[in-house]
Amino acid sequence: MAPTAKNSPGYEGETSDEASLLERIRSPIARRIIALLVLSIGMSLLVVDYVRVPTSSYAVGEVADRDIRATQSFNYTDWEESLERERRAEESVLPVYDYDATSAGRLQERLRRAFEVARNRHTDATLAARMEEQGAVDEAILNEITRDFHSELELSLSPEVLQVIVDSRWSERIGRLAGELISWGMQGYIVADQALLPAGSPSLSVVRIFQDSRDEIRLDDYDQIKVPAKAREMMGIHAINQNVDVPNDMRLAALAIASTAIRPNFSYNQLLTEERRRDKREKTAEVIIQVKRGTAIVREGDVLTRQEVEMLRALQDSQGGYGTFGVLLALVAFCGLLFVTLYNFGSEFIKKFSTRPEDIEAVAFLALLTALIARLFVAASVPMASVLGLGIAPSSMWYAVPFAGGAMLVRILVNSETALMWVLATSAMLGLMMDQQVLLTLFFAISGVTAASGIAHTRERVNVLRAGVVTGAVSAGAVLLIQLIQVHLSDSPALADSAQPIWDVAFAFASGILSAFLVLGLVPIFELFGFVTDFKLLELANLNHPLLRQLMLRAPGTYHHSMTVASLSEAAAESIGAHALRTRVACYFHDIGKALQPQFFIENQRGGPNPHDRLKPHQSARVIINHVVDGAAIGEQHKLPQSVLDAILMHHGTSIIKYFYVKALEQAGPDEVIDEADFRYPGVRPNTREAGIIFLADRVEAACRTIKEPTAHNFRSMIQKLVNDAVTDGQLEECPLTLKELYTIIDAFTNTLLGIHHHRIEYPLLPPTRRPAQAAMASSPIITLEMANPLAEERAREVDSEDAAKDASVEAPAAPVGGLKPQGGKPDAG
Repeated sequence: MAPTAKNSPGYEGETSDEASLLERIRSPIARRIIALLVLSIGMSLLVVDYVRVPTSSYAVGEVADRDIRATQSFNYTDWEESLERERRAEESVLPVYDYDATSAGRLQERLRRAFEVARNRHTDATLAARMEEQGAVDEAILNEITRDFHSELELSLSPEVLQVIVDSRWSERIGRLAGELISWGMQGYIVADQALLPAGSPSLSVVRIFQDSRDEIRLDDYDQIKVPAKAREMMGIHAINQNVDVPNDMRLAALAIASTAIRPNFSYNQLLTEERRRDKREKTAEVIIQVKRGTAIVREGDVLTRQEVEMLRALQDSQGGYGTFGVLLALVAFCGLLFVTLYNFGSEFIKKFSTRPEDIEAVAFLALLTALIARLFVAASVPMASVLGLGIAPSSMWYAVPFAGGAMLVRILVNSETALMWVLATSAMLGLMMDQQVLLTLFFAISGVTAASGIAHTRERVNVLRAGVVTGAVSAGAVLLIQLIQVHLSDSPALADSAQPIWDVAFAFASGILSAFLVLGLVPIFELFGFVTDFKLLELANLNHPLLRQLMLRAPGTYHHSMTVASLSEAAAESIGAHALRTRVACYFHDIGKALQPQFFIENQRGGPNPHDRLKPHQSARVIINHVVDGAAIGEQHKLPQSVLDAILMHHGTSIIKYFYVKALEQAGPDEVIDEADFRYPGVRPNTREAGIIFLADRVEAACRTIKEPTAHNFRSMIQKLVNDAVTDGQLEECPLTLKELYTIIDAFTNTLLGIHHHRIEYPLLPPTRRPAQAAMASSPIITLEMANPLAEERAREVDSEDAAKDASVEAPAAPVGGLKPQGGKPDAG
């Protein structure tokens, strides 16, 4: 197939399609979208962790097929140690025993009541038998009373003992003696069997139950606990040694009753003991072990232990089951949402937030560069900490990331509002990269804001180093506070006893110094790509600049006018918080186009003939208008910054040249139509605060030179009239200056002009002095400046010839000047 010729329709169609595609790609909206997309993807690629985590399950006893390190810090539970801790916690709970201190009293009361009832019944039966004239109580009644007594007593007594009690007619003496023996015998702790006491516990917890209260004590002496047999033995000895006046049979009966009544009052409370052990076990914290990022979990060839298997499972759980690609997609979506949200908020609600494609691209590049440096620091932290030793933790090196350098660069290249949004977005990304630690995000945010504020309004490169030192000091203080928070709120208070806080502070301070050097190294690179920094503006503000020297030599009046406009504009910019340095530098160059034909501008004519007198109004207007177009062309040729080019194109806006327009109307014939557009500047109306200030200052400086009485009232009246004319003419429609700022600018112009055009005293002439005659005789003839200049006539003839040649050039179409073609129409403001 033959190739398509360049002049064929097919080729032209392909060229137009390609050109249309390039135009769409280069459009501001497309550039912003591409920058945000590249930033989201690039940041996600830097944040995601590529270290392969084992997906297969390992078992105890397997051999590791490769080295496995912790890809991030994580926690895992040591179940074996946790169970051992719970076991020790259970063992620390003392067995609980109940001691019933009221049992002896209950036995005594039942014994007393049984004897009393039986005795009373026997007395009543005896009286009834006497009334019936019987000699004794009926045997059946006596047996019934005995049976009921035995049942009421709830004791198993032998027939012999019962017979003694019956024969004594339920003697109160036997009952009282039995009660005393019961009270003495049941003193202390009586357990049913010694085997019921815990063998491994040296102490017991005893709940003592009294009549109206209870308490709990710790019992450490097991000798205080006895069995019922021991209590009966001790009680028998006591009965023999005491109460010797009581008949033996009655004493033995009382002893038999008391011995039978002795029973355990000390018993194991299993329910309460188990309940306490369960509570203690549940309140025992699990053993959580924190594994730091980069820790070697297993080595290739190692036989896996139970603890290592648990660590690998915990690592797998912490990573999730989505794989690297799934995590990457989630990060891209998250980063895109974060950046788009901050961008929309800044563009809608922050007045000075920059949406220029160039600024967005620079901000995205700095964010990616900072993230790349942080990634390198994170990757190198583990081996570097291992090599250096000295108690350096890998996370300590993260504080050395020169994040503040990016914030300072955004502040220098764009503005503080954009720097704040950059700090918020990028610090969040770095915190996500560094084990999702919110404290690190806050640290970088503090560091970035401090750096951006420290570099504000700096005009010397040494101030960058000063800002770096201040940022390092503030960062070090922030790290100390972070360490304090971690000590008091985390589970690792041992951090206060290690050397890590010292290294954290040292690396945080070093980050400020590294940031300063990063800024000094990158600022010239950004200046090569067209970014205008204060350092670049200070270089342009040097009055030895070739364009300014040429302006001073060729058009001294215009040079003086530019210096005055610069003073006015700088004062006004400072009063409303605009960029004063950028405004002043732009004023230096705003009229450089006048250097090509300086004699056509009144400030350069110095009383000589006015060349406009020999030109038509249209020709004069074209000459005046050309100084804007020629100035922009000269600025582009000398690679002046865009802000300066904007000032050249906008310092007249689209205003009309009234003098020549009115003159044209006066000279026009009855049928001649004068087009107002021929007398308007083809420039661009001011669209920034700085350009608006220069526009007004240029008008004010030129007009206020005509005021004969330089008073504050006259200056203010003239300035207000000029500002009102500019507003009425629509020259400030695209300028973001507010009404309040316009009044502030008027005040600044008035004060500055009063300082420039201040009143001076008139110096008196000295009276003539008479020279001595001798001196007059001895002196030679004196030549004074009052005599005519011998070169004046020759100079006048040269000026007339130059004016005639320049007038001829104005009559003809404008030729290329200074190697540049005067531009027609409205130059590109770029």
